[in-house]
Order: sequence, then C-alpha cells, then structure tokens
Amino acid sequence: MQVGLIIYGNLNTLSGGYLYDRYLVHYLQNQGDTVTVISQTWPGYGLALAHNFDFKQKRRLKALPLEILLQDELNHPSLFWLNHQLRSTVHYPIVAIVHHLRSSEPYHPRIMRYLYGWIERAYLNSVDGFIFNSRTTQQSVYNTSRSAQEKPHCIVYPGGNAQGEGIADPNYLVERSHQNGPLRILFLGNLIRRKRLDVLLSALMTLPCTTWVLDIVGRTDLEPQTTRAIHAFIHRHNLWPNIRLWGACGNETLRELLTHHQVLAVPSDYEGFGIAYLEAMAYGLVPIATTSGGAVEIISHGQNGFLIPTGHSETLAQVLALLHKQRDILAQMSLAARARYEAFPTWEQSMAKARHFIHTLVTAWAQQA
Repeated sequence: MQVGLIIYGNLNTLSGGYLYDRYLVHYLQNQGDTVTVISQTWPGYGLALAHNFDFKQKRRLKALPLEILLQDELNHPSLFWLNHQLRSTVHYPIVAIVHHLRSSEPYHPRIMRYLYGWIERAYLNSVDGFIFNSRTTQQSVYNTSRSAQEKPHCIVYPGGNAQGEGIADPNYLVERSHQNGPLRILFLGNLIRRKRLDVLLSALMTLPCTTWVLDIVGRTDLEPQTTRAIHAFIHRHNLWPNIRLWGACGNETLRELLTHHQVLAVPSDYEGFGIAYLEAMAYGLVPIATTSGGAVEIISHGQNGFLIPTGHSETLAQVLALLHKQRDILAQMSLAARARYEAFPTWEQSMAKARHFIHTLVTAWAQQA
C-alpha cells in the first residue's frame, strides 16, 4: 500500500500520541507498505488555521501516489477545511487517528472549548474513517460529531511493551514493595497543564517528607509557564530534597526508573488513553490516574490501581499514605497491575489490527472507483 501520514513536527517527538504513530509507521513499513510522512509546522493554534489555504500543500498531496491518507487528529486546525478541498481532487480515503480531542480538555475557557469543538467537528466531518485509541476517545468523537457514527472505524489500543517486557518476576515485585524507606513515586508525562503535576505536588506537601520521594520524567519546554510554576511551587514549599527532575529521558534510563519505583502518579485532567499507565503496569508500578478519560479502560479502582476525582489532591494524598503504610496492599496491587498489562495486546498485535482496517478500507475504495 501507498500510505501518507500527516503530523506536526517530528515523528520522534516524545509523547504517547507520537509513540502510537511511530509504531504504526514502523509496522506498515515492516509489512512492505510505503509510508510518506508529511510534516506540518506548528505555529500555534490560530496561525495553524492558515494551513487550510496553503495551495502548495494541496498540490503536494494531490501529486503524491497515495492509496490512503492518515492524519493525526492533533493536526485538525490545519486540515478542517483543506480536507474538503482535497475531496474534489483526490480519490483515496482520508482517515483520522484520534488520540483525544482538544475540546475534551476541561481547563480551557468555555468560549475556547466551544471554538475548538466547532473546528474539530468540521474536521471530523471532513474525513472518511477513524482509528480510535480507546472507546473513551470514540465516544468523545461521537459526542462531537453525529456524522462520525456513520463512518468506518476501528478501536486500536496502544500496546504495553514500548519499554520492553517489563518485570514478570512476582518475587521481585513483592520484595520491591516491602523495601524499607519512603514510597518511591514516578511522574511520567510532559510538564503541561493537562497532566496536573500541581495536584500531585499539592498532595505530597501534606505528607511527612520521610514517607515519599518523587522522580519527574518528561519534557519541560512545551509550556514554559507551567514549568516555571512547578519550579516555583517546589521551591516555595521546600520540596527539592525529595524531588528529582529528569526532563526527557532515553529508553535505558526510563527502564531503570520503572524498575526502581513502586507507584506511578499522573492525575491528568484528561487522557484519551494513557499509555504511561500501561507502560508502568508492565513493571508492576501501581498506577494512580483520574476518573476522567481513558484510564478507566486500563485501571480497575482498588484492584490494580486507583482512579481519583480530577483535581482532588486530598484523595491522592490519602491513597499515597495508604500505599506507604500498607505494603502488603502495595505488593498485591503491584502483582495485579502486572497481570493487567499481560492481558493487553502487544504493539505488534495492535498495529496488525490497524493495518487490517486500513487495507480493508483501501480495498473497498478501489472497488468503488
């Protein structure tokens, strides 16, 4: 197959969505397909709207010998009108890969969420099919666009083995859980407002400093104002002795951190899926997420992790105190987290499902031509 993929920036960008796109590209290429990655610049949301009137891009897409065009839904402001223009000049299906909708992020002002929803609805109406990363994402799309329900789709969960196979030895997981000392907590996510590192820090500042340590892994340059606020909070409350800020880490360092830690705490406002939770569960870390978004499809509250209300630092503090004091519970949930990971498909299995959907759609369009 001749496949195109539109993304912003570099395919190697550090985030769960780009990881998903990267695995899909590699799988398609390994199956003998030709994938052309079309990179758009990200000038900011408002300026990205001008991409819809970039005639050079339209000519380039028209000239490419594609059988299908995939688009990361993140690019919706650059494509919501351009897709309608393409429809009269190209004869291949356009499929959106949807990780989560911008209009689903609750912290935006109401008027901005309305604007994002209007533009995303126009985009969703402009494509011919969808690859969803979760049922939660599927439902958010259907809530935004009624016409989306009538289009071909496929739910393809991310795989859980991005950092290797994790830790399968139950003896190690039990031993790690019972090790003396503070609870070892990992925050794995870029420093952006949606990830709500501030909620985690607010919870930790209420706990005795001898009961916890925190390692923060993720890019710090995406929202400088958020990074500055985090630094100021840590300094103001004298939390630096208990915290290490790593920035973006390579795979080897990340594997070492996942092997060493006991708990993953990422109390995001919203996640379309939450690849970080599944990756951590591969290493037996007990994940703490929120009830908002796709984490509910990964975590069973009180069994293999915890789901807390969005923004509830008090509840988060109670959960962390429980896991520090009750190491038998920590060990039991660590084993359950690993078992939940093992029930998920691998990346190869997931991407095979995506390719089958893509191939089926290409075949159907060829028969209609």
